[in-house]
Amino acid sequence: MNYVDHKIRNIQNIGQMFSGIARYYDLLNHILSFGLDFRWRKKVAFETKRVNCEKILDVCTGTGDMAIELYRTWQGKVEIDGLDISNELINIGKKKVKKLNCKDKVKFIEANAERLPYNDNQFDAVTITFGLRNISDRLKAIMEFYRVARYGGCFVCLEFSHPVNSFFTKLYNFYLMKCVPFIASIVGSDPSAYRYLGNTIKEFLKPEELSQLIESAGWRDVSFQRLTGGIVTIHRAIKR
Repeated sequence: MNYVDHKIRNIQNIGQMFSGIARYYDLLNHILSFGLDFRWRKKVAFETKRVNCEKILDVCTGTGDMAIELYRTWQGKVEIDGLDISNELINIGKKKVKKLNCKDKVKFIEANAERLPYNDNQFDAVTITFGLRNISDRLKAIMEFYRVARYGGCFVCLEFSHPVNSFFTKLYNFYLMKCVPFIASIVGSDPSAYRYLGNTIKEFLKPEELSQLIESAGWRDVSFQRLTGGIVTIHRAIKR
């Protein structure tokens, strides 16, 4: 465990870390992804159209951008719960849905992804975008996602991944560990938090490994697709 991991895990919990960078969270997401995060979220929302949805759960929703994209994709015809451990991020999300006048369809819950506050078989789709790698017990969380999903419902996970090109991998790792914290500090956010997030990306499971984990949690028809040269990967599964 490096110094940054030790600092964050022992002085701050993950929720507090994200709350600490909440003010610049959206801005940095857009800048650091070169705006590709908009396209990636649209892809996740489109994947949920494979099933007939009335209720969707978006885990690790952050400031609600994924929940709002789901609302737009489904043209306001579904109910969406956005769940996150950071109250500060959720409060930003609440302001967004109020501005869009969709708070009757999109609501936010402060809770732990490993202990979802729902009964079994509640949701037609469960999504998580760039949040799984920050969960301590990933298998437990994915089993929770399975538990609250209805039979025939889908799971869609979007996570940072490992580029397929070796040269691009070296360039990408330099960007993550050197450029991203520097940009965060210029904007006014906490560079140590972004060094931590960079490490979580570098150390995260390969798509094949994550697919096996999803299947071991009970999901079926598990598949994945690399996007943008492998920078991110979208995983899909069905509850049978």
